[in-house]
Amino acid sequence: MLIRRRFATALALILAFAAVTPVASAAPSPSLSLSASSAGTEVSVSALQTDATTNPLGIDDPHPSLSWKLASQINGEYQSAYRIVVAGSQSDASAGVGSVWDSGEVASGNSVGIAYGGPALASEKTYYWAVQIWDEHGTASGWSAPAQWEMGLLNPGDWQGAQWISPTSASAASPLLRKDFTLAKPVARARAYVFGLGFYELHLNGGKVGDRVLEPASTPYAQRDLYAAYDVTGTVKQGGNAVGLWLGNGYDANFSQYGFRWLGPKQAIVLIDVTFSDGTHQAVTSDGSWTWSPSPITADGIYNGESYDARMVQPGWDAAGFSASSLQPVRTVAAPGGSLVADAMPPIRVTQTLNAVKLTSPSPGVYVYDFGQNVSGWEVLRTQGAAGSTVKMQTAEDLLANGTIDTTTNRNALSTDSYTLAGTGSTETYEPRFTYHGFRYVEVTGDPQTPVVSSLQARVVHADLASTSTFSSSDATLNQIWQNNQRTMLNNQMSTPTDNPVRDERTPPGMDVQAYHDASTAEFGMDTYYANYLRDMPPGTALPSDGGNAQQPDMGGDQVTLAWTLYQQYGDIATLAAMYPLMKKFVDTNATNVPGHIWSTGFGDWCPPDHSSNANGGMGNPSAGACTSEVPIVNTALSYLQASDVAKAATALGQAGDAAHYTQLAGDIANAFNAAFLNSDHASYGDGRETTSILPLAFGMVPAADVPAVGARLVDTVVRGNGGHLDTGIFGTRYLMDALAGIGRTDLAMTVLDQGTYPGYGFEIGKGATTDWEEWTYASSMESHDHAMFAGINASFASRLAGIEPTGPGYSTVSIAPQIPAGLQSVAASVSTVRGTVASSWSVSGGKVTMDVTVPVGATASVRVPSFGQGSVTTVSPAGAGAVQVSAGGTSSTYTVGSGSWEFTGSLVPASSTVLPGTWTQCAVETGNCSVAGTETVAFGAQGKYDYATVSGTVACSNTVFGDPDSGVSKACYAEPAPATTPGAWQQCAAETATCSFAGTETVAFGAQGKYTYATLTGGTPCTTTIFGDPAYGIPKSCFIEAPPPAATTWIPCAAETATCTLTASRDVAFGAHGDYAYRTANAPTTCTNAVFGDPAPGAVKACYLQ
Repeated sequence: MLIRRRFATALALILAFAAVTPVASAAPSPSLSLSASSAGTEVSVSALQTDATTNPLGIDDPHPSLSWKLASQINGEYQSAYRIVVAGSQSDASAGVGSVWDSGEVASGNSVGIAYGGPALASEKTYYWAVQIWDEHGTASGWSAPAQWEMGLLNPGDWQGAQWISPTSASAASPLLRKDFTLAKPVARARAYVFGLGFYELHLNGGKVGDRVLEPASTPYAQRDLYAAYDVTGTVKQGGNAVGLWLGNGYDANFSQYGFRWLGPKQAIVLIDVTFSDGTHQAVTSDGSWTWSPSPITADGIYNGESYDARMVQPGWDAAGFSASSLQPVRTVAAPGGSLVADAMPPIRVTQTLNAVKLTSPSPGVYVYDFGQNVSGWEVLRTQGAAGSTVKMQTAEDLLANGTIDTTTNRNALSTDSYTLAGTGSTETYEPRFTYHGFRYVEVTGDPQTPVVSSLQARVVHADLASTSTFSSSDATLNQIWQNNQRTMLNNQMSTPTDNPVRDERTPPGMDVQAYHDASTAEFGMDTYYANYLRDMPPGTALPSDGGNAQQPDMGGDQVTLAWTLYQQYGDIATLAAMYPLMKKFVDTNATNVPGHIWSTGFGDWCPPDHSSNANGGMGNPSAGACTSEVPIVNTALSYLQASDVAKAATALGQAGDAAHYTQLAGDIANAFNAAFLNSDHASYGDGRETTSILPLAFGMVPAADVPAVGARLVDTVVRGNGGHLDTGIFGTRYLMDALAGIGRTDLAMTVLDQGTYPGYGFEIGKGATTDWEEWTYASSMESHDHAMFAGINASFASRLAGIEPTGPGYSTVSIAPQIPAGLQSVAASVSTVRGTVASSWSVSGGKVTMDVTVPVGATASVRVPSFGQGSVTTVSPAGAGAVQVSAGGTSSTYTVGSGSWEFTGSLVPASSTVLPGTWTQCAVETGNCSVAGTETVAFGAQGKYDYATVSGTVACSNTVFGDPDSGVSKACYAEPAPATTPGAWQQCAAETATCSFAGTETVAFGAQGKYTYATLTGGTPCTTTIFGDPAYGIPKSCFIEAPPPAATTWIPCAAETATCTLTASRDVAFGAHGDYAYRTANAPTTCTNAVFGDPAPGAVKACYLQ
């Protein structure tokens, strides 16, 4: 990689340039454009998007947002200005001629969400655009390769008289509508605009158009109907043509009352607008001249499946010249009532085809296919046999003990597709069109041939969302949790988020989305998807038949936090601005309706573990589960979060008065929360269940003075109360790692996640789960095994373990601050942001940590490197490329860096440790008695090798009491007052979970009530049990410091646990952690393991040190 030295102050300029300041408002002349395109800079421009989509077709946004990405081989590059041109031709855009709009040179580092600022846009017109940027030296780039967008139909009149048509029989299960038409001239361009209810497929000249499935999107049909635009230039031709529409029931009266339903007839509207090579036009529209006939689909429903009789196929029904006696005239009908709006979402597609991993026959004629994972979608059948033979395929998530499918989680959904053969004498292939299922297994009966494993495949179907993240670690369970969570989220993204793809429900679950949208927005390209969801379900809007939950913080508050999250993740200022008035209204309404701010209604921490006998060791039973939990604490805490997010939104939108108001409101809610729920011990909330402390810790609601005690009690609850297991529902689980990381106990979060027993993710994985269960038990009173509401913890894998968090909109600024828990050897994660890839990876070897960080051009990052007080030892590569160290000390060093790839090295252990700390008085020789007044710390050993105890009265100086820190050597006891009894000698430097900061080397005692562990450290340390162990379990502890003696023995780290400490001469080797060490003398390479040394610090991650 090329390296260029940067001034430190340059790193701040990206933020300064974020303020958009026009330099030239008039359109520059073409000569200026040519000059700019010939200039040289190391920054290149690519990945142009309009409204977060590459070259979108048929949009109706009057002010599309324009974005691009930058790349450079030089670290520290950034954009100082940009210029956008929009033209009516590709050649003009390529040449930098803004025949429609020219932004002029704009001094800004922003490359995301620039609103088109030209004249009004015209229906069906294609606009081409390009961008040029200036780097930090003022050097211009060439023009980017041009991108384009095409407008859809902006006005009702643009449909050119198209009428809504429907079959004359309301009982037609899945009718075929068609029309022949003739094009008299050569075709230059053709577009089809279509909307059909319930579902539709568009056909032209003998085949289906495009690869969209399950169209159109489910919306509140009386308000918004999303039409699709298709480029059919290559499908129509001069001469005879035919257009067809295949309609299905879709989200009809059989769909859940809590979802968007279409209760009218099957109907559609179509416009095909053809432009001939001579510039003239012809419109083909839906009207009363169309005809219809029955299709081979004799029944279809989202829940129950589809029935298809191949004997009823009408070959050529969608080709020109087709004629059949079954054709009947259509009727014209009224419009659904909603506005026809362009569909800007990622369409639903078949995204993957799976082969079965196993085929069994549990009984004669019954065949069960296992696809190895839960999916949303349908099956593909290949069979051969006599006409009239009917094959039935029923889907399910699970198997019964006898090997047949267990349909329990389908509930009332039949989830059965049937195919009646035509008897063609050759292989017949069938897959459904107008249904989908959630399943892993398919049970096949009635197949006239003997099935083989290749006779059935599975189509994976969901919204075609771009994958924008990666994650891997040295912990296989953690990796599987992440993969299961990802798969579960995808299976539940159809045209709206769904609660599950399995049973007779599948409606938008506001509470679930609130629990996982931080994960989904980082891991998938969700901007346009969620923006549409917010248009259908803005803040304060309830699902149909669910008006009572519209204002609940748990069920209805998602839309407030989601709008802010879209701004954080994607820089989507347009959606934030559109939602802002309703965000305010939602929060204000709740502040009025709940004047004391303490909620008593809602669902709370939905579905925590069942601890009754119904849990049955995690296998559960039909009576298991008690989902409503901690309602007042959860909904009050969520209302605080929602008020806080509105305050942040106000700041982003320049509403200073609103920002102050909502900041004050959030503070009032926090005060009310603590007054109502913080117990008199100032260490716990409410009934003390895990979530009661997790949410206030994660949200920053705990009074600063109480954080150590609340954190310590949470740790005690997890470790002692719940045996290292989670005891959380959807919100507690989402913020579990965030809360524990905030108190320095990411290691405990790992313990919880790695548990293989009930309750937890590991238990589910051990039972074969490939997606998340709805409840922690396998069976319950309300169960599916593909429920995304517990997937939200994935957000913490990137934000805490990899440390990636946006601190500016769309990652304009980003924090890289990984938490490195003991026992985890490596983590690697990336997020493909709107500016480019942000990546963070680290690996541990011995006490050394190596971090690799990638920052896209247009962003700056604050990078925190673990250094354990060794700020001067931390290194960064490439050196001299613009990384600026802004702080060093304690246990980390922080750098500010610009774009590019960076490598940092740091340390997780002290550079050296002195085993005998402080100023000590010898009180006895070995085998004698050491007597002290009051309570003192006693060290037993010699030659810099000591064990410690806190003693009152008299203690025997013997191996029996202390162990043998230095075998074969005559030892002695030394004493000094313990911290709690001599505050003058020991100075308190930090409460538990805080950082004890100091310069130079100090002896640090950690504990309380006469129970301490000790270490001699340099440059500061976190006051946590991760560093010191836990000398006073369940008690809030503190750190105290005292200067060590100048002649203290120094120990140098030489290897991590399980690694080899290399030495060529006789040396003393210490093995241990947290002040507990075992020693031996060695003169050859020594393996740092319990097998060699014994285990001086059970449960701790240890290391070897050389004297």
